[in-house]
Amino acid sequence: MITILGDLIADFNLRIASFPVQAGALIRADYLSLGPGGASNVAIVAARLGLSVACLGEVGEDRFGQLVVDGLAHEGIDTDLIRRTNASETPVAAVIVDSQGEPAYLGYRGNLTIEELLPEWSQAIANSEALFADGWEDQPHEHQVILAGLEAAKQAQVPSFFDPGPGNPDLSLAWHEQAARLATVVLATESEASRLTGLPDPLASAKALLEAGPSLIVMKRGVAGCLLLTDEATEIAPGLPVEVRDATGAGDSLDAAVVFGWLRNLDLITLGALANAAGAAKVRKLGTGHNVPTRQEIQAMLAQFEPEASEVLGEQWGA
Repeated sequence: MITILGDLIADFNLRIASFPVQAGALIRADYLSLGPGGASNVAIVAARLGLSVACLGEVGEDRFGQLVVDGLAHEGIDTDLIRRTNASETPVAAVIVDSQGEPAYLGYRGNLTIEELLPEWSQAIANSEALFADGWEDQPHEHQVILAGLEAAKQAQVPSFFDPGPGNPDLSLAWHEQAARLATVVLATESEASRLTGLPDPLASAKALLEAGPSLIVMKRGVAGCLLLTDEATEIAPGLPVEVRDATGAGDSLDAAVVFGWLRNLDLITLGALANAAGAAKVRKLGTGHNVPTRQEIQAMLAQFEPEASEVLGEQWGA
């Protein structure tokens, strides 16, 4: 069982022809969906890859919270430890994507009330194969829960994965540095790694992150693929040449693939190939949540572009 801590939100997805959107204009959308979002995307891809997944966190006792819980349960994800509280409102992100696949985000932060890692969440983390958390938290106290979760994983010698994301610009992101030091694996874009280290050069920033404590740095480079760095090796995994219809959730899909690959002890070359295949499979699809890639779609990317790694999702890992 892997645990996903926090960032359980609803995503409202729209696709339009182009930006900007002017006040008073009537813009026709050619795609619309509503479902789980945020770290739920990582949970769903991980479950589709064959991992047993449980989500830990809080949503409101509202229709969006119900949608998130029901959506995760529909994907076979354990939702027993998701807490629904009357005093809370579930965060919602409206994701508007243009015909070039580039998203804009309108975020409703909601209101979450749990301010510390619950004992049952700590126990679940200690008993898990791995912990995933990200840095998208919008509540002033949420980072305390994430840091406590990463601490609990470290104490229990459970591998942890942290994706800082861009974070909320209205809140201090200093805690991201602490989270990166606690994590076993850090997954960050070039700009996020630069922000965390203060170094403009991507390789230098990746090395600085590695020296702070993690065992693996995965630097996400968009269409250029990803860079993987450990104490022993550095590998560049080139991106796959696919049509980009919607970049939303590509990083989440890559994250889930890295968790899967790390737990299967894949070498860096194969891990990079799998990560890129997951991201490429996502950008070909519109939306997030239930529209993230399936195991078969990721396998198809491997078979087409990375045949030497095409057996990585073979039946030996289960479905």
